[in-house]
Amino acid sequence: MSIVRICAVGDVHGKRYFSVFQASLRTLVGFKPDVFIFAGDMVDEGRVDDLEYIVNEVRSKCPGVPIIAVFGNEEYHELEGTFIKQYPEIIWLNDSVSLIAVRGTRVGFVGTRGALEKLTFWQRRHKPELEVVYRRRPHLIKNLVNEVRRHADIIVLVTHYAPTMITVRGEPEKIYPYMGSRDMERVVIKEVKPDIVIHAHAHNARITEAVIDSVKIYNVSLPAKKGITTIEVTPRKSILSFLGQTAKS
Repeated sequence: MSIVRICAVGDVHGKRYFSVFQASLRTLVGFKPDVFIFAGDMVDEGRVDDLEYIVNEVRSKCPGVPIIAVFGNEEYHELEGTFIKQYPEIIWLNDSVSLIAVRGTRVGFVGTRGALEKLTFWQRRHKPELEVVYRRRPHLIKNLVNEVRRHADIIVLVTHYAPTMITVRGEPEKIYPYMGSRDMERVVIKEVKPDIVIHAHAHNARITEAVIDSVKIYNVSLPAKKGITTIEVTPRKSILSFLGQTAKS
């Protein structure tokens, strides 16, 4: 089984950080990813068309590499179908899984927006039903990880919201409940242990990598990392090792 190379980024926010994304992509000399991951908030305010030039940049620098994406809070719920229809070449994961073979290694990707501990003001007014969704989602993701474990040599969980508060540190503590969910850490990371977890959303985090019960967590938010995160992972069934770096702009 082979080492799997991953590029991951979130929070490009369309044109806002596109120049940083471009510059970082140019530094990926000698690192050819097997998979490119978009961890949500790749556009701002549901601007579906703005994803096109981000995808084109990836296609130009990493031709033929699969792109896996989850939705963030800026890819609005009501536009999910539009994103999927307009970018069918992307593997969209929305509380779902995908299995990809990389040189004999089966990589199971579990993707989700994730969960929050508290609804934002806008969510309370416009989507109060999300309170139930966020409460149930960690258990749903736990079941998905268990399901894909039967088929995969490596399990990668991708979520937009933070699944732990360790890789949120640097943000004001009072907003932690709006950044992610400690239930994801308790129910998913500690109980079913995916091999690696990738998330975004915490722009101001000063700690962007952590290990919880042998699970490596990466905050790949572009404003926090100042570049695209590169990850190398060896299947747990042989010798599991991680090398996480950032391609700086």
